[in-house]
This record gives sequence, C-alpha cells and structure tokens, in this order.
Amino acid sequence: MAVALFALRLVHTLIVVVCIAMLVPLAHYALTGNGGRWAVLALLPPLGILIGILLNRGTCILQTLACRMTGRTEGWERDVFFLPESWALKVIPVMVPVFSVVVLGALARRLFG
Repeated sequence: MAVALFALRLVHTLIVVVCIAMLVPLAHYALTGNGGRWAVLALLPPLGILIGILLNRGTCILQTLACRMTGRTEGWERDVFFLPESWALKVIPVMVPVFSVVVLGALARRLFG
C-alpha cells in the first residue's frame, strides 16, 4: 500500500506542476497573441482536472483515492509531496479564479484580437 500511495503522490505532484505550468502559454497568448496552438493545448490538463472534480462532486479524484488508501474518512490526506495541508486546501479556491482570468484573457484575445 505504501508503494501505491507513493505512486499516487508522485502522479498528483506531477499533475499539479503541469497544470500550474500551463498558465505560462495561456498567459503568453492572452498578452501577446502569439502561440495560439500552444494555448489550446495548455487548456487540456486543467480541463481534465475540472472534469474530474465535477465528476467526483467537487473533490479531487486523487484526493479521494488517497483517503481510501489510508482509510481516512474525514479531512484531508497528503497527496502532493510539496504542499502542506493549509496550502492544499486553498489550491482549488485560489487557482480556479486565476485560471478563469487567464483563460478569459486568452479567449478575449482569440475573439477580439
């Protein structure tokens, strides 16, 4: 079980890093109009996360799996290597508005030049 939890944490850590990195091409396109193809590709990981959260009724699927693996029935289970609980609980409430602003900026660039 420890190996599976380590693998889940590793995968989730990589997903978090990739999703945050996707802000760069999206913001670059929104600000400059260059890199439209990369901006579209950069939307895929965050959209995948959004779909997963919506399908899991507002909770990250990997957080749910981490809780199941450890037997935790309440609270939060460490599922990303570098995030303490106090930060992890704020990721969605903080990053959704940030991504929304950047995506809306990229969409505005696409629609209005």
